[in-house]
This record gives sequence, C-alpha cells and structure tokens, in this order.
Amino acid sequence: MKLFMAYKGALQVDDMTLFRAMQQAARHRLLIMVHAENGDAIDVLIPEAVAAGQLAPKYHALTRPPELEAEATARAVRLAEVAGAPLYVVHLTNAGPLEAVRLARARGRAGQTFAETCTQYFFFTKDDLAREGFEGARWVCSPPFRSTHDQEALWQGVADNSLQVVSTDHCPFWFQGGVEGRPAGKELGRQSFANIPNGCPGIEERMMLLYTYGVQAGRISLNRWVELCCTNPARLFGCYPRKGTLTPGADADIVVWDPEARRTLSAASLHQRTDYTLYEGWEVTGAPRVVLSRGRVIVEGNTWTGDAGAGRFVHRTPFSV
Repeated sequence: MKLFMAYKGALQVDDMTLFRAMQQAARHRLLIMVHAENGDAIDVLIPEAVAAGQLAPKYHALTRPPELEAEATARAVRLAEVAGAPLYVVHLTNAGPLEAVRLARARGRAGQTFAETCTQYFFFTKDDLAREGFEGARWVCSPPFRSTHDQEALWQGVADNSLQVVSTDHCPFWFQGGVEGRPAGKELGRQSFANIPNGCPGIEERMMLLYTYGVQAGRISLNRWVELCCTNPARLFGCYPRKGTLTPGADADIVVWDPEARRTLSAASLHQRTDYTLYEGWEVTGAPRVVLSRGRVIVEGNTWTGDAGAGRFVHRTPFSV
C-alpha cells in the first residue's frame, strides 16, 4: 500500500488518513510505502517562487528542500512505530531522511523499517537542474536531486544496510513531446518549473550502472549488488522464495551477466520509450548477455526472443521478512 505525503490537492493524504492506514496494515500484515515529503510546506514554497518570477527548472529542487523530506520521513517513521506497522520509504534522496531510518532501525525496528534509494541519486545533484536553457528539465523528478555530500551518504547507506533496495522510480516522459504523435512531455514546463512533469527514465540502465560504479569501484560487493537489486525486493514484496533466489522450486528467472562487456549508454540504443537518458554517452562495463524467465530465454544479446503475453500473475504472501 503506497501513500503520498506530498502532491497536495492530488495525491497527498493527511496524517489521520496515514495513521489509520498504518493501523490497518499492522492488523493485516501489509507493508506501508510512503513518498515522504512535507507537501503542505512545499505547497507554500512553490507559489512563492512562481510569484517572484523564479520559473526555471532549478527552482523545482529549491522549492522541495531536503529538510522537508527529512521531516516527513521522521514523521512517517514515528507514526508507523505507534501503529506497529512495517514501513518502506521509497526513493530516499539524502542524509536527513537516511538518519531517521537508521535511528529507527537502531531502536529495534530493523525488521519493520526499510528504505530504498534510486540509481540516479548516486550520480546527479540539484546543479544539473540549472543546466543551460531548458536542459535542466530532464532532471526534474520528486524528490529532487541533492548534493555530493548526500551522494556519499547514500553509498554508505547501501553498504551498511541502512538502505535495503536500489530501484529506479522509472517514470519517463518525452523531453520533446507533442511531436510525431508523441504525448506531451517536459516541454509543458517551459514557462514555469511548476508545470514540468516529475520523473526520469532509468530502468534499463540500473544494473549496469550499479555494477560499474558500485561493484567495480569497490563500493559494494557482488553479493550485495544482487541483494539490493533482486533478493531484497522479492523478500519485502512477498515474492520470495519464488523470486529472488536460485534454489530448487523457485522460478528460473536468471540473468547471465557478462562482467567484461562494454557499453555506451545512449537513448538511441536503449529500449525505454523516451527520447533521452540522463546517462547519454556514459561508458559502463558489465551487461546482461542472456535473460531467462521461468527457464525460457527471452533476451539473447540485444534481441528479444520471448512471447507477448507469456507473463504470469504472482500472488504475493503477507508481509514477512
């Protein structure tokens, strides 16, 4: 169950609704997921910036400061403790909320408090939103990018298990939408950052980037890479041991990884349905060679060999780790 503490007037829930949901989650062994930002404060800062003529993409980050993510995370953590509910904080971006999660786990909530970060938060900062012209719109996502100090904090978090998952929050939009039959995209915010669609692509790049800059750089071990990307998500979301492990009785979902393969990341060669990647021109080492789903080869090299409609719905078990 995912709840939003931001996007006032659209998705945001108040604290009473959040707490009651947590109580129900505790009763029924559900995992509560939260987007943790203080939406009320953000809803004050955005109109103030617009009224002051601060309309460039960089103001998206400046009106959603890291302190508001830290405050919301700490509030969600404490409410979950009172309700007795397990909590999963999505797309955590900086040292402040990480401290709230780390303290909760140290208080004895290690089996009840979890968090993820996303690949892009290791590599970019709020300065990328200030790129020349409208280029910074490519980096507009929520929560926004932070600082190099926060990047180091996140690497430490995945290394010491304060963060259990690295995901992508994959939410792609066209950079140049509204042409060639494309739906509208980032260009919606050319007149004001407040109208730029929030989200970035990144699902296809994730494991290659983490292998190159995590495993090969000595920041995390090979086993930890697999835990962060595969095993821990399967455990947390009720799919283990059918998924997330190579053992008798599990689905034979296997990626054969070539640790020596070299790739240059580019929107032209990736398969995501968008016209840009944040990592255009980046060199990575290590890439998938063969992908199997339930024992059947579905990708070989760069070619899809699977059958449309061959997927199966996986019934998840109640929350338990």
